[in-house]
Amino acid sequence: MTEAAEPVWAESYDGAALQAFLKERGCDGTDAVRVTMQVVECGLAEAQSMFFATPCRSGELAFHNAVMEGLERAQTTARDDAGVTRLSEVR
Repeated sequence: MTEAAEPVWAESYDGAALQAFLKERGCDGTDAVRVTMQVVECGLAEAQSMFFATPCRSGELAFHNAVMEGLERAQTTARDDAGVTRLSEVR
C-alpha cells in the first residue's frame, strides 16, 4: 500500500488526498496511520493528526473521541469508588 500511496503524496503533499486515497482502498485505522508514517516520513503523532484531521476520517475521529471519553469516565468512576481525593478537592 505504501508504494501505491507514494505518488499521491508526491503529487500534492496533501494529507486529505492521501487519506482519501487510502480510505478508497480499504486502508483504515492503524494500517492507514502506519502507511502515512512511511509515505510522509513522519512520526506517529503527525501521522495520527493527519489521519484524524481529514474529513473522510470523521467517523474514525468520532469513534476515537467516544472511546477516550468512556475511558476518562471509567477512570473517574474508579477513583471515586476507591475514595481517592482529587487535587482540586484538597484545600
